[in-house]
Amino acid sequence: MRLSRLSLLAALLLGAVGCKEADLAPVVAKIPPLAFVRYINAVPDTLNTTVRWIDQVEFTPQSFTNVPFRGMGQGGYQGLEAGARTLRVFTYDPNLNSSTNGLGAETKLLTELTQTFEAGKYYTLLHLGYARTGSTPAQRVIVIEDQLPAASTSVSIRAIHAGLGIANVDLHATAATTTTLVGSTPAFANVGLTNGTAGISAYAARATGAFAIQAAAAGTTTSLVAAAAPAGVAGTTTADPIAGATVAGSVMTAIAFPAAVAGSKAATAATPSIVFFLDRQPARTTP
Repeated sequence: MRLSRLSLLAALLLGAVGCKEADLAPVVAKIPPLAFVRYINAVPDTLNTTVRWIDQVEFTPQSFTNVPFRGMGQGGYQGLEAGARTLRVFTYDPNLNSSTNGLGAETKLLTELTQTFEAGKYYTLLHLGYARTGSTPAQRVIVIEDQLPAASTSVSIRAIHAGLGIANVDLHATAATTTTLVGSTPAFANVGLTNGTAGISAYAARATGAFAIQAAAAGTTTSLVAAAAPAGVAGTTTADPIAGATVAGSVMTAIAFPAAVAGSKAATAATPSIVFFLDRQPARTTP
């Protein structure tokens, strides 16, 4: 009888230990299929902007906050659960105190968008147009599927015309911002912006080395605006490379923006400009 009670007690203790070990087993998070999105603000006549995904919190970017005109949401591409997703974009005033965080406040709903995003694909959410009532084209978010080129030993560059009020342009890749365009063949010819839809070129490959992008009215050789591509930083065994004109495998987009509207609260930009965005970093060099 004593042996039976001891055996029962031992079984119960072993069972308790087994449950304890099971409770302590690691939990593996189930990651759903993801698309990858980034947000760029090309609205030249209002405050900074913030993107809020209103359908779910999990597997949703939380970092597209307080984005200035000509700026990109923090962190570049962010994972987003694939499928039909809904976002809203608000103006954001960093000088107003929020009741929730005290750091700033969303002040006005600008637009709402529902879009299907496919797993494994990359997208740029380009917010383009005017926010002021009566101005055309009216602001909206344009979804661009970024068909990134295959890894290579060259540098890949693409151009987007988001310059409201600016006619079609030829975009030239030149040695420097001051290089004459006489005799130059455009890298991207006759890129236009129609009905508030940005003109988007395909990616073009070029050899590594410093270069600039200059824009001229289509068919002319007078430079309207120019910007030098970032040089980038070569990788080492202790630091991964940073994309740029001199680093093989870099992928970039050059976007032409208009000037900020005079008297608006858009980030200061007195003249049209070209800004480079890094689409993909070169291959890692660290272990």
